[in-house]
Amino acid sequence: MRRVIGLLAAALLLTGCAGTARAAPALDVGSGAIDEPLAVVVSGLTPGERASVWARMTDDRGRLWTSWATFAADRGGRVDIAEHAPVGGSYAGADPTGLLWSMRLPSGEAVSEPRAALSGSEVQLTVGVDIGGRTVAQEPVVVPLHAPGVRSVPVAEDGLVGDLHLPPGPGPHPGVILLGGSEGGRPNPELGRFLAGKGFAVLGLAYFGLPGLPPALDRIPVEYGNRAVDWLRARPEVSDGRVGVVGLSRGGEFALVLGAFSPGVGAVASVVGSGAVFPSMAPQASSWTHAGAELPPLVIAAPGSPVGFLADAARGRPGKFVDTQGTTATRAELDRAAIPVERSDAAFLLVSAERDEMWPSQRLLDVAARRLGDRAEHVVQPGAGHFILDVPNLPTSYTTAAALIPGVFWAAGGGTPQANAAATADTVRRVVELFQEEL
Repeated sequence: MRRVIGLLAAALLLTGCAGTARAAPALDVGSGAIDEPLAVVVSGLTPGERASVWARMTDDRGRLWTSWATFAADRGGRVDIAEHAPVGGSYAGADPTGLLWSMRLPSGEAVSEPRAALSGSEVQLTVGVDIGGRTVAQEPVVVPLHAPGVRSVPVAEDGLVGDLHLPPGPGPHPGVILLGGSEGGRPNPELGRFLAGKGFAVLGLAYFGLPGLPPALDRIPVEYGNRAVDWLRARPEVSDGRVGVVGLSRGGEFALVLGAFSPGVGAVASVVGSGAVFPSMAPQASSWTHAGAELPPLVIAAPGSPVGFLADAARGRPGKFVDTQGTTATRAELDRAAIPVERSDAAFLLVSAERDEMWPSQRLLDVAARRLGDRAEHVVQPGAGHFILDVPNLPTSYTTAAALIPGVFWAAGGGTPQANAAATADTVRRVVELFQEEL
């Protein structure tokens, strides 16, 4: 009888265990601002179980962006994206920001610009986890793109065109001028607001390509930039003292020009800029003038051949401008076109990219580094391409090339999405630290 009762009890116990469903895995998501890590932890898995963590957002144009990473749960049945490297997905290596910067559009979606269309104050994400092809948990996440209370006002006075991005509170705040590159128009307003959220009054200054300004990057008066420096310093929201200037590409070149010729500039950050004056679109003409005279432009006796660029373009591949823009210039030619940055007593940060395929930014910024000596820091971002000045951790999936004629004609920017994301985050951090220390 005891043996029968024992067998019946064991049978009932096994039946109960077989009928108990496993509790659903738990998803824990936390976030700060866009330049901070995204915390994603999945628990309640069996050791070694595969789980795919994904993130999705919709941009201003209604386009869906997504990223994903598949993990094997650790011995405790957990996945932590900050500690664990995925076995596959849209990024590699343990990276608490990987789900942000590796977002991409669906395959076949037309891409016309390297950046996601995001103009609001925050990004609304959905983060989820799939097991066996089925979504078992998902959570909404709001990631601020800048500090709360930042405000922007358009500027169109004293001949200046741009946007003034102001931090919360009356100030006064240190002043910074933000310059875009050869695309012209208003420089990146999202970056302007991000920098304002760090405590700076930021003037995003347009210098060509808008009504009231020159139509092209051709013989831009340095005095226009000097007037912007004086205008910003006179604003009631801006603290006493000199202002900072930061620019990307041709804007990085203009930043060095303003550092050389404007005594009101106390700190300069040139990101993938040039320490030599590049010519304008007009043959043999300069991009900049001072006191009515052209700053001597770079003239190369034996310029690089455009054959490779055109061949790549004909094959539908991004053409590499780097092969025709300064690579073959001699040191003497570069020095003859050098921006006289040694005139300035400002602090300088020079940031170039190791794999820049737009132009040889490392060699071009070495021109300024030689003239500044110990007064400049020249940082070369490893593995990175040209597009490395933006709001940190926004998608970099399309920053390796830029569409000159969407769907037809592309110019190579260089780098990889992962290297460009790391370089962007590091560059912006260095720029903010420079201005915090010097302004």
